[in-house]
Amino acid sequence: MFMQSGLKSIGTVLVLAMAVSTGIALAKGLPSFDRVRALPTARPLQEVTLIDTAGEPFSLSRLQGKVAFVFFGFTNCPDICPLSMQRLRDFHDSGKVDTDRVVFVLISVDGERDTPEAMKKFLAGYSPDFIGLTGDPKEVKKLTAQVRAPFYKGNEVGATQKGYTVAHSPQVYAIDAAGALRAEFYSASFEAMAGIAEALIAEYGADSPEVAATN
Repeated sequence: MFMQSGLKSIGTVLVLAMAVSTGIALAKGLPSFDRVRALPTARPLQEVTLIDTAGEPFSLSRLQGKVAFVFFGFTNCPDICPLSMQRLRDFHDSGKVDTDRVVFVLISVDGERDTPEAMKKFLAGYSPDFIGLTGDPKEVKKLTAQVRAPFYKGNEVGATQKGYTVAHSPQVYAIDAAGALRAEFYSASFEAMAGIAEALIAEYGADSPEVAATN
């Protein structure tokens, strides 16, 4: 009995490991796509209050009622962030996603430099519909700890005292309309992202309150 139980456990571990390595979604009710990791169970997120591009407090709960695609980055990022934001813009404009039901959110991991005005200027190059949030790094870490997206200030670069970079997670996170983390995208295709969005919208139902972009 012990050996059979052990073999079953080993088999479960191997299946999970293979699923993670290939990007197969495991969460019940969500379709499977390559380069998408769906959580086995929804992970409700605790309230966090940041600052929007108008300089006003913005509570995470304001996103509820919509599916939110969230990316953690910073305006001085030299490579990953511009490319990721461009992909999100192209996806937003592709017609593959219901932009009345899905919001796109950039949360700064560099609150020391990313003022509301800096965020507004940065997002102007992508889409007026995108929501930009910044704030004290300690407050942002309350959220990144929940979604397991660590970030930290890197080595100084350039001649100025504030010339530094920030290491951060490159994936995009999907938060459902109830405010729970549901999936992570690792350079997933537009079809995969749209498929997850459609599934999450269908879960919530036909009605959803409005979430106003504040850029």
